[in-house]
Parts: sequence; C-alpha cells; structure tokens
Amino acid sequence: MAKKEAAKSVAADQKNPDSSDRVKNAAKKRKKEQISDQPSLAQLLKKQRGVAADTPAPPIWKDKLGRAFLTPDDDQNAFDECLKTSFKGFYFDTPSSLPQTIHQTFDLCFEGLERGGLFLYDVVQPGKKKLTQTSVTRTLVGDPGSTYKYLGLRLFSHPWVDVDANGNALHLDKAKQLGSSLERLGYSSRTAAALIAMGRVNKDLTDRSMQKLRQHVSAKPVGSADFNLTLVNKMESVSAKRDLKREAAYNMGKTSVGWHRDSGLKDFSSIAVYQKQKSQGSNTSKSFGVALRAMDGGAGGPLPSVPALMAPLPSGSLYYMLDDFNHNHEHAVIAGDDGVRYSSTHRVAREGQGTWQYIRDKMQNFQSTATMFDWSVGKVNDPTLSPKKRKQKLVSRLRNQEALLSEIEFEWLRQWFVQGHKHAKLHPYWHDPIKVLIKSFCALEETTVQIIKLLKEASKRGETETEDLCETLFDVLIESFTERNNKRKEWARRYKDPIFRDLAENERPFACPCLDRVAKKESDDLLSPDLELSIRVLRELRSAFVSSDEQGEGMDDAKDDKSKLKKDKKKKTKKSTLTNKEKKKVASNWNAMKSKI
Repeated sequence: MAKKEAAKSVAADQKNPDSSDRVKNAAKKRKKEQISDQPSLAQLLKKQRGVAADTPAPPIWKDKLGRAFLTPDDDQNAFDECLKTSFKGFYFDTPSSLPQTIHQTFDLCFEGLERGGLFLYDVVQPGKKKLTQTSVTRTLVGDPGSTYKYLGLRLFSHPWVDVDANGNALHLDKAKQLGSSLERLGYSSRTAAALIAMGRVNKDLTDRSMQKLRQHVSAKPVGSADFNLTLVNKMESVSAKRDLKREAAYNMGKTSVGWHRDSGLKDFSSIAVYQKQKSQGSNTSKSFGVALRAMDGGAGGPLPSVPALMAPLPSGSLYYMLDDFNHNHEHAVIAGDDGVRYSSTHRVAREGQGTWQYIRDKMQNFQSTATMFDWSVGKVNDPTLSPKKRKQKLVSRLRNQEALLSEIEFEWLRQWFVQGHKHAKLHPYWHDPIKVLIKSFCALEETTVQIIKLLKEASKRGETETEDLCETLFDVLIESFTERNNKRKEWARRYKDPIFRDLAENERPFACPCLDRVAKKESDDLLSPDLELSIRVLRELRSAFVSSDEQGEGMDDAKDDKSKLKKDKKKKTKKSTLTNKEKKKVASNWNAMKSKI
C-alpha cells in the first residue's frame, strides 16, 4: 500500500514539477521544525538551571565551636558533615583506587612537559591593575587551536592530538605515527609523546567524571564533563627559594595558588584535577592541600557562617569539582613543606571566540568592505537594495571590519607578543596561525586606508557622487580609532611595566611587525601607528564633508552681515568635527536661552 502511494506521488510530481518543489520545501520545513524542537545543551541549561551568576548559595553548616576552618586531622566527623552539607560536588579518588595506568601516564606527561621546558611563569594583571608574576609555572594543553584567558592573559595551548596543515585535529586513520605531525611542527619526540599521552588520559578523566556525575548529581546530568583542555601547573613548596604569599583569610599557611573560581568555563561544567607530589625530604613533611570555601551564590562573597575546609590530599589523588561547585565555591592550593607538586586541571572551556578555528574562519568569511565601497564609485549596482539599505549595510560592514581589526590586535597579536621570544619558540603549533593573523590584519588595515582615501576625495570635491557616502562612516572610523588608540596606550604601559626588567631578555615583550612599526609607509599620514594623527585627519575630513552639504544655508539671511556669516561658519565647522554621539554629550544651551527671554 505504501509503495502504491509513493508511486502515485512520484507520478504526480512528474506531471507537476512545482508540486515536487512544494513537497521538498515542506519536508525541509518539517525537518527544521524538528531540529528546533530539540533544545541545545546551552538552551536546556538556561531553561532548567539559569546561568552561573544565578546559582543559589549552598546549604549552611555551622560549626558549634566556631572554628574558621576545618581539616580531617582536627575533627574528622565535623569535616565530613560540613563537606557533605555545604560542599556538595567535591569528591576525590584516592591513589590506590585509581588504575596504575593513570599514574604511569601522568608521570610520562609531567616528565615530558618538564623536559621540553614548557612550564613558564605568567605575567598577569588581576583586576586590570598592577602586573604580577604567578608563583607557579604552568602550560596549557588541549584541543588544537584552543586558548584559555585568565587575569588579562591569553594562554596558547599545545595540541594533545596530531594536527593537519590547517591546524585541525587529524583523524587517527590519517596519522601515520602518533605524534609525527607534532614532531614536524618542531616538538621533540619526548614532548610530542607527552602531549599525545595527555590527550589519551584526558578521555579517561572524562569517563570517570561522567560516572561521578551520574552517581552523585543526576542519572542524566546536563552539565558537561567533555574536557577540551587542561592547565598543567608546577608548584614549588615553602622550602623553595620563591617567596610564596600567606593565606590571610583563615591563616592556613602559604599558598601556591590563591582563592579563586576557575573562569572562562561552560556553565555547570565539571572539573577534574590530578595531582602528583615529588618530595625531596622525609615522608613526615606537610603535603600540599586543597582549600575550599562556600560562597554566597554566583556573585556573592564567602559565607561567614560556614567554615572553610582544608583537604590534605596525598600524592596521586584525583579530585572532582562537579556540576555547579565551581559557581558557588572558591578553592586555593596550600603549599607543602617540601618537594614539587604537579597538577593537571581538566576543564570544559567555552568554545567560540577563544579558538584559532573561530578567528581563522571569521577572517576567511569576512566580506571585504572594499567590495561594498565599489557601490560608492558606481562599479556595482544592486537593484535589490534601496539607497537607504545600501547605506546601512555599508556602515554596518565598516563597523564590523574595524571591530575585527581590534579583535585580532588585542585578543590575539598583543597577547602573543607580550609573552616573549621564549614563549613563541616553545609553541610551534602557533607559528603559522600568527603569520596568518598578521597578514589578515595588514590586509584589513590597508582596506581601511583605501576607505579613508575615498572619503577624503569625496570631501575635496565638495559633493558626493552617490548617496552611499554619509557622515556616519566618518563617525564609525573616529569612534573605532579612538577606542583602539586608548587600548594601545594601555598596552604600551603594560609593555613598559618594571616587572619585565627582572625577566630574561627572551621573556620580555617583543615587537609585532604590523603593530609596532615605525611610521614609514606612504599611508601612515592617514593611518598612523599611534592613530592620533589619523583621528585629527578624519575630523577635518568630516567637517569638510558635512560643510559641503550645508553650504549656502543661511546665506540669504546673512547677506548684509559678513561678521555674522563668518562667526556662524566657524561655529558650524567646530561642531561638524564631532561625531553624532559626541554632539549628544554636549550640554544643552536651553538655560542660556531662557535667561535672554
């Protein structure tokens, strides 16, 4: 019966081709509706759980003795009760409960990363204030092209799988030998093996975290544990030469890492941390510990009535911060007396803006504003767009281009070159991407120069050949240049910070060829490196452009009053150098007018 119906349908479609198209379109529409009926993980989270900032505070557990913090050694029962009540989501596996293969793999990873020299100190800017150097060395390993930004610094990852020529993950079937593509990039065989091993053990931690989620949170958890990167830390002990800061809130001792929540992660995603301590002294020395404190929801401070906890986990432990734990708790690492602690913190970083693939595709898919400006000189005539729509699209395109220029400069190039030659040498995966970013930046910047030249010609002629050119185009450039120039001043101060004087020459910021050039190019009068001159030129051009449209206004009324005409012209010229946003900020003259009435 079904076959007969299908045959009739085909016959009908052959007689009426339009009917076939309607059927296809209807099928596409139904498929689209079915897809839209299936909410994404992000939509599901927002609907059921809200966002991280809305996370409620954890339940209160009060200590009868009023202690500031608890450890298992002080009172095991109180510690367990408080952990179960106010710190739900924190669990750990003891070293003996883990397969030996996990310990062996992490030993291989830590040794390979150490031998490769990948652990570096970071110069960060907490709260956009004074620059400071971290008390731990660290490196980032993860999906090819991933990055992780914290305290104003973007970390560039080392890939934990083989990669192709475009920087994407290479399928196992196409990799002749594991790690061979990483060796071709410039990693040593030992380092490449360590990176591949980290990717392998990451899958084990993902599986174990999902088991914990199903066991302790929900049979069908919505929060992710699909880890896409790990931040690997090497922490010195108290006995090391580096001066560690003391934990001031609870007097727990000196810290390797202060109180914090992990940032830049997907909402309600879990975290898994493996730690290994290499002691150089006796077994009786104090081990590293993880400190925990409950917070008043997603944006509040510490809950005063809940004591903090300090868990001295033995070397080889694997601990988890599941589901919403990272949203309503903070953690810190309390330094041990002796040895070195390695830790690998596996996370689910937000995808999108922080990956090489994102910025690469955005640059490739960006339609050049120069193409749009062909309308302005009559090369392209699109009858489907009205002059108003064409003008709006042109303004939007220019604004997007300038935003992309700023994104490439401040989120990528500046972040790369501020970390020094040593950092660049240790990250061979990123050498080609940085070259592409520089090339794209120069191409976009040259397009901006051509646009300014076009606006300059329009201002000189005193009239425009088309309705596409408007004063809003000047405003977009002036506003974008002003914002970019202010950010460049901030980065210039950052480059000159005294903290870099104490670092080795190859660890200091170095010049980017397209950003830190000396003004030599012919176009630098229109787009100078410091942008101050460019902004002044644009204001003058805007004034000439606007004045040409207003020429002759008020001439009849002021024919016999040359001084008034001259005064009005000077006033208009000054006002026409301001963008429309700036004009709105100018104080109203209504009070002055009222006094004359």
